[in-house]
Parts: sequence; structure tokens; C-alpha cells
Amino acid sequence: MPPTPHSVAPSEVPPTEESFETFIKRGELRVPRLVATAQILHFAARLPPADVEWVPARGTATLSSFTVMWKAYREGMEVPYNVAWVELDEGPRLVSTVVLGPSDSLKIGMPLQALFRDGLLVFIPLPTQAHTP
Repeated sequence: MPPTPHSVAPSEVPPTEESFETFIKRGELRVPRLVATAQILHFAARLPPADVEWVPARGTATLSSFTVMWKAYREGMEVPYNVAWVELDEGPRLVSTVVLGPSDSLKIGMPLQALFRDGLLVFIPLPTQAHTP
């Protein structure tokens, strides 16, 4: 497939995920934005670093999909746990987990709020009235 006008060969630019992970480790949720047009980009976009700026995200999102895992794939994981496909209000989607309280349950379309816990990005349910994408 030929490159688009804004793309480069993968070997020419570091993956955008590296910057995303750097921000997460610092406790910051940011999204990549194309400098020329201010268009919010997908996290996996591969563009020259000079074409992309990282802007703070609001931290609010919507649960797009999820699954509940009943097997621990790493030592020390507690089961069950959820793997959630979350859409940030700015547009990009990412995989995370939703931390639930005793009376919470997962529902597609539910509003979420980003939270940093033990160096990881997780989400918690957000009261419906507090969420305005």
C-alpha cells in the first residue's frame, strides 16, 4: 500500500505509542494532534514527530466494549477482571480496565473517568449527569 501524504515508513519514525506510554508513566493522559490541522489522531498513527503535538485529554470517555476474564495470564492477577475498549471523548480508542465499586456493573455506553492507579491508566464509572462529550 502506498504511503499517504502524511505518513512515513514505520522504520523512519518511532511509534506514537512510545510517547503515549511516556505520558502515562508521568500520570498524564494526552492525545496526539496533527499540528497543521488540529485533527486528533489515533494513538497508532505514525507521523514525523514534528507533525504531531500531544495535548491534554479531558479524561472522560465512553465504554465501547468489554470482556470479563476468568483466567489470570500473569502471576498475581486477581480474577475476574475486565478488559475494556474505551473511547475517549476526543475520539481515540484504547484498551484499559474499568475499576468497579461493589454496586457497579459494566454497561456498553456508560460514561467513564480516567484515573491513574499504581502507574497504570484505568477508568472508573462516572455519574451520567456529569458526562457531556
